[in-house]
Amino acid sequence: MLIACGALSMTACNNWLDVTPENSIADSDLFEEGYGFRNALNGIYINLAEPDLYGCELSWGFLSAVGQQYMQGDDVESPLYRDAALRLYNTDQTESVVKNIWEKGYLVIANVNKLLAELKEADPSIFAYGEEEKDMIYGEALALRAMMHFDLLRLFAPSPASNPTGTYLPYRVEFDANVAPKLTVRAFLEKVYADFEEAGKLLKKVDLEWHPEAMYASGKTEPSAYYAAFFRLAPSAIDEMGIFFWYRGFRMNYMSVLGLMARAYMYGGETYYLNARSCAKELYDQFYKNRIWIGFTEASNITCGISLRHLKVIDDMLFGLYKQTLTEDYQEKVWRTSLSSNTTRLPLANIETLFAADNVGQYSDYRLDYLIGQTNEANSRYYTLKYNESTDDQMMKMENPTIPVMRFSEVCHILAELCAKEGNISEGIEYLETVRRARGAERSLSLTVQDADDLMEEIIMDARKEFLGEGQTFFLYKRLNMSMIDSGNDGGTQIDMSGSYVLPVPTSESIN
Repeated sequence: MLIACGALSMTACNNWLDVTPENSIADSDLFEEGYGFRNALNGIYINLAEPDLYGCELSWGFLSAVGQQYMQGDDVESPLYRDAALRLYNTDQTESVVKNIWEKGYLVIANVNKLLAELKEADPSIFAYGEEEKDMIYGEALALRAMMHFDLLRLFAPSPASNPTGTYLPYRVEFDANVAPKLTVRAFLEKVYADFEEAGKLLKKVDLEWHPEAMYASGKTEPSAYYAAFFRLAPSAIDEMGIFFWYRGFRMNYMSVLGLMARAYMYGGETYYLNARSCAKELYDQFYKNRIWIGFTEASNITCGISLRHLKVIDDMLFGLYKQTLTEDYQEKVWRTSLSSNTTRLPLANIETLFAADNVGQYSDYRLDYLIGQTNEANSRYYTLKYNESTDDQMMKMENPTIPVMRFSEVCHILAELCAKEGNISEGIEYLETVRRARGAERSLSLTVQDADDLMEEIIMDARKEFLGEGQTFFLYKRLNMSMIDSGNDGGTQIDMSGSYVLPVPTSESIN
């Protein structure tokens, strides 16, 4: 019985986020001391950030291509992910990608289940901070199990909006070789919700009562979303509890669980809308309005010079993953020879159309003007700057390795959508304008949005802008059971996604 883990020695000068899993350690040795549990959890986070999962394919790679974010067509030379964009999932280019997402996802779940099983039996006395540390690790692991299962469901099973029948995936809660039964989408989601709810109760104590100073800049006289984000992602104050208890922006924290729960409840459909609203409203009212632990990157930090620009606008990031070589990996794969060649293999599709309404006259949108670049070819292409390397030392530590997984902007979209469903258009506009104003879009929605359909159109358009290169656009369209905007050269046409929203389960499923 083996589990991937990091080196057992961790010090303040050896950031636990940077430790690479070098080997597999027998569980009888790994879990004798509390530090073994820390390293096992560390290994899980590192595996989630690998290219087969969120380090590429579930963010700026395969999933963004399937979500029609990258141009395809005869005059786009040798594009990456051509088959993915065409929804061809069993070709030489895509089959291994799909297989690896499934297998690596369930491998992460297996390691989480091993950790949870050992935690249940562990004496609190072996942990440096006793029961509280044990509960924190347990809560983070539960939330990670729920998140990984949920994304596998969103990929390999139909959405609830399509009224699926039958069973699709197993929800694994044991670390064993037994075959787990496949569940219906509804039964599967109930297990996702249960794990998130239990994790939320544990992490609420951690982040609001036990160690809240790791969540926000408590030393500042005035609360600030920027400094709170800085503390969660690159803390400048490591107290006597040590480095393991910091970096909460790269760890499952209470705010991230609330956001992920709101996302998961929305996916479940009308039955769960009240639950989605409850989670989203707690984030909006308590942590955005009152505590100001979360917010949006200030305009001055977006519109400044390129070397100092916050390209990932991370102040609203509820949860992210850390990969030290992320920018290098991205540049190596996306640019044909080097960045200086300025010829991208992942040109963004439909950018001018997408931003047209907010790029006229006095109107602008930072996401176009400052977070998207253009190649210097004769036939220039757009590309995202989110994964460009920052040269500013302070920002390099926070932003270069950051993989956004859950943003507060999505929470605002959820609240706006719920208002649209209730016919409360003015309130829905205000939630959506919260994001748009923060991103520099000055066009007033109150002048053009008349009904729920208008509001939903604006929400979808804003989400497409917001999540470029982050993989969430595909999931949005799938949840709504809508056709997608074609990324082909003609642009603007609709793709019927019937049969394309569900990835084929690989033959390796039989071992799960």
